[in-house]
Amino acid sequence: MNPIVIVAALAAQTGTQTGTPASTDTAAPKISTGESTYVDVEAGAGYSSNPNLSIINDEGSAFGRISLHAVHSRVSARSTTVLSGLVENVSYTNDHGSQQSVNLYGRHDAAVSEHVRIFGDVNASYQENGMLDTRVLGLPLVPPQTPGGLITPPILLPPTGDFLSITGRQYSFSGHAGGTFALSQHDSMSLSSGVEHVLFRSEIARTSYTTVPVSLAFDRQLSARTTVGARVVAQDTEYDGPASVRLITPQLTGRMLLSPRLSLDGAVGVSFARIDNGVTVSHSTGLSAQANLCGQGETSFFCARFSADEQTATTAGPARSISGAVDYTQRLDADQTISFSLGATHYSTPTSVVTGRSFSAATYYRAAASYSHRFATRLFGGVNVAARSLTQNGPDPKTDFNASLFIRYRLGDVQ
Repeated sequence: MNPIVIVAALAAQTGTQTGTPASTDTAAPKISTGESTYVDVEAGAGYSSNPNLSIINDEGSAFGRISLHAVHSRVSARSTTVLSGLVENVSYTNDHGSQQSVNLYGRHDAAVSEHVRIFGDVNASYQENGMLDTRVLGLPLVPPQTPGGLITPPILLPPTGDFLSITGRQYSFSGHAGGTFALSQHDSMSLSSGVEHVLFRSEIARTSYTTVPVSLAFDRQLSARTTVGARVVAQDTEYDGPASVRLITPQLTGRMLLSPRLSLDGAVGVSFARIDNGVTVSHSTGLSAQANLCGQGETSFFCARFSADEQTATTAGPARSISGAVDYTQRLDADQTISFSLGATHYSTPTSVVTGRSFSAATYYRAAASYSHRFATRLFGGVNVAARSLTQNGPDPKTDFNASLFIRYRLGDVQ
């Protein structure tokens, strides 16, 4: 899966959360206990220069958009829960017709005892032509308690696609579960696993794959701010044809609280890959690294991310990838908020799983930004802008520039 496309926004100020702060440290970010439930009904109109990100049918079009976004969050001293549902329809004025997007997301974590914390998440989505990449959407900022007070970014939409799937229809489902177990005052062990399934359909390709990841990690807290450790990640990906990829990745890990509002975590190691295309078996070895720098202020949130993977599962086949992303949200005042999300991923030439079709190396760029203004207690309006570009060997599709005005009405909890 493409690890770049994480849509993060500071929505902690957009819903009512009642209760007392989880911490009495006045220098640390405050996460309030309580509940928030709301439904945003949104309508907009704008223009897209290449909505299908296509080389052939690249005509621009005006469009109208309507969406429903329901969110429920609950924070207690021992657990956090986030549930989200998004349904959207975009209708164009020419022969592009209409495109739909659906996303259902849930996450829960809980401290079941003084020494054990468990988590689970599930995500299901459908989208056409990567349209979810043109939006900045957020969830309440309700991160779980993590060792050393590290900031955990809110995530609404897990990876939305790759260089091929953004040109067609993609169905995806994922679920993960795991736990962290305290072995002593300073040592802990974490175990997680799950399943991820992606189905892609377009005029040029029909593929699907299922990935099962397993991770085992050990951490030692050196100080109140620093934790080091090691982990091993095993991953098996089975495509709908004879192709399969198996990865073993040992890594060294580290987490550091740089300040009460800024945290850095990362991992570096080597991936050993076995690739079976149904005819021959090949092996490769390469770098596997991830880094996240996240910060939370009184009225802002940001995260910068980097990732390098030896074999990333894509709808075209396994490929090496290098990616980076930056997400930022700032509440300007009681009525105004700006958000943006930028990212890029470079893919090496994949081992193609599409019969009779080969693919070149490719780089996918995306940027989305939003300005929101509150006109009344429940009424908001603003501007969305976005750009998407795909470069590859041979002709590239025309860059898609997307801009729209929107109006939003909130049902349920408000600030």
